[in-house]
Amino acid sequence: MAIAARDYGGLPALFAHHGWDPGEKSLSQIVSTLVVSSYGSVKAFQRAHPVELPGPLDIIRAEQPDAWLTSFYGFAPRNWGFLGFTEERMRDSFIRRSKPGALVVIYAASGGQPNERGKILGVQQVSHRIGDAQEFMTPHAWQEKQANFERRGKWNYAVQAVRAWRVTPETRPTVAKFAPITFTPGRGQVIGAQGMRLDRTEAMRLLDLDFEEVEVFGGGTIHHAAAGPAADVLKPSQPGPVSSTPHMVREAEGPKHLYVLRLDGNVHHAMGRDVEDRAIVKVGLSRSPSTRCEDHNRTLPQCAFRWSVERSTFLEGREPFPSSVPALAGEQVMKDWLERYGESLGGEFFLADQDQVERAWRRGVEAAEKKSK
Repeated sequence: MAIAARDYGGLPALFAHHGWDPGEKSLSQIVSTLVVSSYGSVKAFQRAHPVELPGPLDIIRAEQPDAWLTSFYGFAPRNWGFLGFTEERMRDSFIRRSKPGALVVIYAASGGQPNERGKILGVQQVSHRIGDAQEFMTPHAWQEKQANFERRGKWNYAVQAVRAWRVTPETRPTVAKFAPITFTPGRGQVIGAQGMRLDRTEAMRLLDLDFEEVEVFGGGTIHHAAAGPAADVLKPSQPGPVSSTPHMVREAEGPKHLYVLRLDGNVHHAMGRDVEDRAIVKVGLSRSPSTRCEDHNRTLPQCAFRWSVERSTFLEGREPFPSSVPALAGEQVMKDWLERYGESLGGEFFLADQDQVERAWRRGVEAAEKKSK
């Protein structure tokens, strides 16, 4: 059946999900009988398995959200496009307890990066298509996994992910704060191994976070996705033809941080001349300076140049400015200062030494604070 292949990964998984026993008959011989027995009719079975997966916001706001919690060492759906289990029975249990389109909230396990451990990193939406992990990974990621003795035999029973959203670093809560009912230190191993369903109040906390949609291995290309509130970002993907012309998606109005980015690399080569101790910097405002930095890095070819966050109000522990109005005032002061005392490279880009950047930064923050009062 087409639905079995699309939503479950084949007839065996369809039978496992429903706990059906074929007896001595083949799966294909008995499947229609069992479908009618369980659903009342084939049409009812089809209505229960729509072509489109439910929207993330509908899942979150449901009386019993199909939202789950688990842990990864990191969050890289572009390379790892699946939810993995070390034992097949654990995957079968998840398939039985969830529905196609379930949301899986990921937090960083103790083996993750030090600055990410114990924090909510992102969300996957999974189908019920199952397979081996290698089917849903880049060849390089698979080779790295196989080369690691501790990880080689883990997470090989896979459930395909179809969409994914990264939580901006500025809004990542700890898992203990995000899911105080589901998560306790003693449950960490079980949650990481097979996942646990979130309480409704915990699932609703997703709406308090900022997200950015990211690419999933095997899925479509996302040319640019602005970070923003969950209610704006966790929307159903829009059908229709892919545009052949580039476009820029601007951030929605709301709280903003000021930032200064620095281009790391041989600036003398980039400028084609000796620039002494000056650096190329960019000033701006964003809900998530770190996400904006990554956006700029994605536009660069694989080379020796990378943008990094030199300064931001978030890194200084400040609350974001309430709207773009005070942040724009601060940005303009920084631009005016760097244009006067540094060297303008066009738009928001400048060549400046460390002292000039620091002076521009202090004046920009002061101007934004004054405007927000």
